[in-house]
Amino acid sequence: MKYRSLTRTTQPVVEPVSVAEAKAHLRVDSDEDNFYIASLLSAAREWVEVYLDRTLIQTQWTVRLDGFPIDDIELPRPPMYQTQTAVVITYTSEAGSVATLSSDLYRVDRSATPGVVRPLRTGNWPSHMDDANAVTITWWAGYGADGKSTPAPIRHAILMLVGFWFENRSAVLVGSISKPLEFAVDSLLSSQKWGGYA
Repeated sequence: MKYRSLTRTTQPVVEPVSVAEAKAHLRVDSDEDNFYIASLLSAAREWVEVYLDRTLIQTQWTVRLDGFPIDDIELPRPPMYQTQTAVVITYTSEAGSVATLSSDLYRVDRSATPGVVRPLRTGNWPSHMDDANAVTITWWAGYGADGKSTPAPIRHAILMLVGFWFENRSAVLVGSISKPLEFAVDSLLSSQKWGGYA
């Protein structure tokens, strides 16, 4: 299933790698570049999330669909957050009013990759207006609320990206080939790929 309307409802409050950890990796002792290093950490985390199609730090997502599918709804950007954070489903009824679907009427599979919501075995999704963005689902995803929950290969790939960007602040490096970095980062992140959804 392709998602035309996937938005991040909340931004992570921390990064998978702290500024202090990045400075140790970069061998930077002063605080003069703290803000710049923090911006590189955010950029690296976002790049990795897109590359892996995953969520690294606890984040709320919203997806809008034109209607309920026949069966399951896969929730992108895994892993689905494992604590019992709410999955909220709203929809536009045939009468045109917005209703919240009772959580007693659907199941949440947090162990699946990606996470899945599905109607009860003996039930169906409710009737709704056939219209753009008629169904809205919000959920939480991410490895955890702090960076230490993010797998070590991902954290190290972020450090490598930050190190490269910190040392090379131009888009083009004359007389340089970045294949070793590309290979190293790809090798680390490939071990964390789960596949994809279409």
